[in-house]
Amino acid sequence: MRYRYIHILAALFLIIGMGVQFLVSYRLATRHVREQIDLQMRFAQEKLRFHLYDAYEVVGRVKDFMANDMEHPDELLDETRAIVNHYPNIFSCYVSFPEYFMPAEGRWYCPCSCRLRDSIVTTNFGDAAHDYFTREWYLGALESEEAGYWSHPYKDEDYDETIFTYSDDVRDKDGNLVCIIAGDFSVSWLQQLLERYRPFDEAVFALYGSDGDCLAVSGDRLPVTGSRDWIVDRQTLDPIDIDLVMAVPRSYVWESIRLGILLPFGVFLLGIIVVGLLIRRLWRDREESARLELMERDMHIANQIQMGILRRDFPLDNNVAVHADLLPMREVGGDLYDFHREGDDLWFIIGDVSGKGVPAAMFMSATVNLFRAAGRRLDSPKAIMEEMNFVLSDNNPSLTFVTAFIGSLNCRTGRMVYCNAGHLPPLVVDSRQHAVAGIQMEPNIPLGYKGDFCFVEQETVVTKGGTLVLYTDGVTEARNAEHRMLGRKRWEEMVLQGGDLLEAVRTYIGSAEPIDDITLMTIKI
Repeated sequence: MRYRYIHILAALFLIIGMGVQFLVSYRLATRHVREQIDLQMRFAQEKLRFHLYDAYEVVGRVKDFMANDMEHPDELLDETRAIVNHYPNIFSCYVSFPEYFMPAEGRWYCPCSCRLRDSIVTTNFGDAAHDYFTREWYLGALESEEAGYWSHPYKDEDYDETIFTYSDDVRDKDGNLVCIIAGDFSVSWLQQLLERYRPFDEAVFALYGSDGDCLAVSGDRLPVTGSRDWIVDRQTLDPIDIDLVMAVPRSYVWESIRLGILLPFGVFLLGIIVVGLLIRRLWRDREESARLELMERDMHIANQIQMGILRRDFPLDNNVAVHADLLPMREVGGDLYDFHREGDDLWFIIGDVSGKGVPAAMFMSATVNLFRAAGRRLDSPKAIMEEMNFVLSDNNPSLTFVTAFIGSLNCRTGRMVYCNAGHLPPLVVDSRQHAVAGIQMEPNIPLGYKGDFCFVEQETVVTKGGTLVLYTDGVTEARNAEHRMLGRKRWEEMVLQGGDLLEAVRTYIGSAEPIDDITLMTIKI
């Protein structure tokens, strides 16, 4: 009698074992799908930022053209055509001038070139039907406190395309508006770009505007956020205000594990699996705890090593006073600074590596060491920048890049030779006039993209008693508890007030979590 119900117990064990196997397999497969979606979303974000950087180059190119040849503004038609022809990802480029800039053209004058199928159409865009003075991209560029403005997606009725626009204003030395430079990107181009990052053939993605309208979708099905039928990830594409939704139907997970569920297995095997899972769970918890402890210890050591790389012997004499602070968002970060003195010349660098954590810290260390090695052999910021860019661009499959500013300041005369690589312009504080101003910058690319790029070197003079303030975007993009960004204007006011700038930024952030590394360097002569 004791064995009477053994077959029932065996059947129950078998059913329980199949259920356990199904749950474990389903969760592992689902986690794998989520990891692949997250990975491809991050790849898509980095690739999009790389392509959208062309918009900043276009603005710089048009500004250079206007600075050299404003006596013939009608030639801007040829320049916009050359830009659209050179940048295949830019849908159209145009330069919008204030009212009656060209009296012969009437109220509107807007040289424009647009990609239409396999040709480029060039025309004066402005007229009563295309009153650009009321367009979002025009008003946004006028009102933006930051460098440039990204518009919301909108429908271009003339060319039947949904587009989004990057625009920036150009002003003369008195602050008067000269023009608005703009470049369009089409949503169809964005859709083709993102199509490459689908993790599986069954995966679909959709693009949504800030108003919730669907702009584009791959395939014939629209993924539904919150539905149990989809594994969904949603992220906002930066810097444009478009949401990317990438999803995989759960039926794909079912199909991937179906054969494994149908395989028969016995009670003895079931017992081994159950016991094995329990033991594995216990060991995994112990290993996870040990791994976390080891990781915390390694991160602490990495922080000490990284902080040890940075110089702390700040020079202080009658000619110059240097001070720098670096506040990483995590244990380690990607911001950097360095300096050394050779006679009357002070050589210095400040930079910001893309990404966060250990990979950015490793790239940061390599950048600092390259600067130190090149700075002892080469005699100009341009030469140092180009050698560093060549080394960092070689074998860089992750497309990690560094924005950097390198300068050589003569502490006796105040003459500064500098070279910029996509970094924020330093501020110069004139204590005698109680004023602060940014340094004129050439639109060079960041380090790590193109090894043979020819950087442009510039120079200026820092008057005696002046202070040079260098910083990373973690300063201007710092947010407080109300999620309000510090911004360039408020930062300039802090710099003008003087005092402990790092403490001023910390006070502004308050209890909010920092979103990026913060680095400051001041040089007073």
